[in-house]
Amino acid sequence: MRGQHQTPSPCEEGKPRAKKLRHLCNPPDRIQRNQEGVLPSQYQLSGIVILLRHGDRGPLVHVRNLSSINCGYHSYGTPTYKKYVGDILNVSRTNAYVNFVGPFVRFPLLPPPSHCGLGHLTPQGVLQHLQLGKVLSQVYLTEFNLLGNRWGKEDIVVYCTKYRRTFQSVLAFLYSFIPNFEISKVRLQEGRGVSFCGDNCHCEQSDHYDQKYEQERRDYRRSHPGIVDLVHRINPLVREGEDITSPLVMRDALLSYVCHGASLPCLDGRCVKVEDVTGLVSYEEWEGRQKRTSSQRKAAKLKVYGLLRSISEALNSMMGDSRPRVVVYSGHDRTLKYLLDTFGVPNYQLPHYASRLVLELYQNTSATPTPDYHTTYFFRMVYNGKDITKFVPFCESVTIRQLKSGNVKRGAISLCSVGKLVNYLRPDLYFKEFNAASFSNACQK
Repeated sequence: MRGQHQTPSPCEEGKPRAKKLRHLCNPPDRIQRNQEGVLPSQYQLSGIVILLRHGDRGPLVHVRNLSSINCGYHSYGTPTYKKYVGDILNVSRTNAYVNFVGPFVRFPLLPPPSHCGLGHLTPQGVLQHLQLGKVLSQVYLTEFNLLGNRWGKEDIVVYCTKYRRTFQSVLAFLYSFIPNFEISKVRLQEGRGVSFCGDNCHCEQSDHYDQKYEQERRDYRRSHPGIVDLVHRINPLVREGEDITSPLVMRDALLSYVCHGASLPCLDGRCVKVEDVTGLVSYEEWEGRQKRTSSQRKAAKLKVYGLLRSISEALNSMMGDSRPRVVVYSGHDRTLKYLLDTFGVPNYQLPHYASRLVLELYQNTSATPTPDYHTTYFFRMVYNGKDITKFVPFCESVTIRQLKSGNVKRGAISLCSVGKLVNYLRPDLYFKEFNAASFSNACQK
């Protein structure tokens, strides 16, 4: 039939490149503990800050044969998903749920069972966060007993952007993370913007740096005419009407097929091939390996200032009266990317679905007490299970141990003094490269 020629599912071809694509989708069975919570016993866990990207979603632009892609795929009928649906529907009928969701009360609880909605979470996205919540709960709440046996409303703080996919993701995460899903002790709060900017949102200078960075990315593409030709060639196969010109937008569109076991799109006997998708992924990785430009880093630095201040304040509260113990931000790939760019952490790919960045706060109980108790506190940054603390330039981190598997080093476990973060966020230092001493001054064009 015209336009309906089928190619093998990219995840069923059994090729190494198909395996690489599967990793990009971050299926639930790949979400496991790695380097979370592996410090010596003298370091006592005092609190954690968890930043999440929402789970698997439908494309952000309309693609060909979208209605034929089953976004429920292998997830919707699983026992784990069925149990979650039943429990959530029961809880949603209680007053505790209404108080828990607050400004999100009119959002649907669950994604469509199979239909791929534009930008909407999928059942696979729910399963990803059910698994992630289970993994992190096992580490921090069971092994470290972070919340103790008696905890209340001040122990867990949760922020979520006003998007259906971030709401449904954090709902699934909390279902697996919170002991017995006691939502009467938790309340969702709306976060401002994808970067949770709080009172530091509008910034003209950030827009200016964004424009410069976008021009730099266009220059990157011009230096790779093959990738521009690839996007142009497969565009009619992927989308009718308006053209897709960005390799990253095309990559996102094609992941809608790849991540749901669907055949890649075809038209009049011509089909998108797996190597076309891997070519787009390789280009994205190449672009990610380019040295961060001044405009890219400055734009990110201005965008996350509000979030970094909130994180710093949370850490200070954890050190002071030990509350909250847990802070969760449910956001987007850009939420994580802005932080990684600001800290200069190598990250060659956009954060995949259900990515997590965890800041672990520890107190060194073996240190000699001083009048300033803050000096005994340190933090780690663990991104998708990997300790990335050593990459943060202002940290001058201390390596605590090397993890090994047999005779092979698996990575360094490092700590950074909380005082380093506090000093980094001093306005006169943070905005020095902008020739300013405050957020408002740095944002003036």
